[in-house]
Amino acid sequence: MSDLVPIVLAAGASSRMGRPKALLDFDGKSALQLALEAVRGFAKPIVVLGPNHPEIRAKAALGHVRVMLNLDVDSGQTASLKAALAILPQDVDAFFFMPVDVPLVTAADVARLVEAYRAEPDPGKSIFIPSHDLKRGHPVLCRRELAAEFLALPSGGSAREVVNRVPSRVAYVVYPEAYVLMDMDTPEDYVRCLDAYRVRHARKP
Repeated sequence: MSDLVPIVLAAGASSRMGRPKALLDFDGKSALQLALEAVRGFAKPIVVLGPNHPEIRAKAALGHVRVMLNLDVDSGQTASLKAALAILPQDVDAFFFMPVDVPLVTAADVARLVEAYRAEPDPGKSIFIPSHDLKRGHPVLCRRELAAEFLALPSGGSAREVVNRVPSRVAYVVYPEAYVLMDMDTPEDYVRCLDAYRVRHARKP
């Protein structure tokens, strides 16, 4: 599915976590590895790394990806997204982005989002967001033309400005469980996500 480009945002300083979120272990797999498994099968992923990129490159199996760097830890996640969109191929139809700290998202979750995008008859719907209990989750899928709006955001601007700009172009894809919402900023969050990860994957035969 080369018409869809995944973007994994892993440039944060992880200051509250105390160690790189991308390298947090989930029973033998790093959070970054889980993210790359979730987006497998599409065009070559773009992974945005930060100042700790040497450690992540050394310890995580990045595989077949394009790496961009956002070395300014204070620039925020939108700057990382813009760094990725700056090299987005012109011939793709859409892109989707997810932070590395949503380790419960699986390939099946991504497929559900992509199926909703492909089945949408209204071309005016250009942003597709997972939701559970009326809360927004990740990843967020956007048609290619939205890249220009994200790139035009001022320094310090939020990607939410683009998402919220025209409510009618947003399509929400409902998920029955809260996994698409679960992220991790602190060690306590990590423990919570690890417990949920084990519960979720224990259901598989």
